[in-house]
Amino acid sequence: MNKPIAFLFLCLALVSCGKRRGPITLVSYNVGVFSKYVDNSIPEIADVIRESGAAFVALNELDSCNRRHDNYQLKDLAEELGGWSYKFASAFPFRGGAYGNGVITRDKVTASYKISLPKSDGSEFRSVAVMETDDCVFASVHLDYAGELSQIHQVVALNDWFKVTYAGAKKPVFLCGDFNAEPDSETIRMMQENWTLLSGTDFTYSTKDPRKCIDYVFAYKEAAQVKVISTEVLTAGTAELSDHFPVKVVVKF
Repeated sequence: MNKPIAFLFLCLALVSCGKRRGPITLVSYNVGVFSKYVDNSIPEIADVIRESGAAFVALNELDSCNRRHDNYQLKDLAEELGGWSYKFASAFPFRGGAYGNGVITRDKVTASYKISLPKSDGSEFRSVAVMETDDCVFASVHLDYAGELSQIHQVVALNDWFKVTYAGAKKPVFLCGDFNAEPDSETIRMMQENWTLLSGTDFTYSTKDPRKCIDYVFAYKEAAQVKVISTEVLTAGTAELSDHFPVKVVVKF
């Protein structure tokens, strides 16, 4: 085989394996509808995101144009960050508007989805917000708090969707959020059958009395794999912004 042809095959092989990128910073943050302790924490949380260096942020507890908060909170945060891309996934209608999860990124989005999760014996329907870029897939989930059985049914439902949609993907697939489950729970054990836990188990809740880890960053085992460079819970300057601390993970792939 002559050198030009060999070089062409090498380039095609590299392309077929997908792009490699890193380091890249992921953040998961339950923002408590931006009003747990202050009237509007969007500007301060935007500062936290900027200071973290995040390229992708998963957000839980968002209001959208309802009577509790009449603004589109995710859109306002994206604009505060200078025009980031965003995807909101309504979990259920709320006071004339909606309530749910979101994802934002400074990268270009090529596709986005909403996964509706079953209520089962829990308190509320839940959702997953998913966005895809050239480099990765990034998703945000908030599991039900009322009981383990509802969480397990929701994990089964999201696993079924990701298997159909992204099994064998040549780019990493990340799932982040508030799982309302501690590391030794059946919910997290089931998650780890299909997902690799990237974040640690330091306490993420509550900011006033930290005693639980319930917020996590995972990577899908049936997609391209990543290497964790660092992980931390961002406690400095965040205790007054929400009842959850944000979780930061830096990876390369």
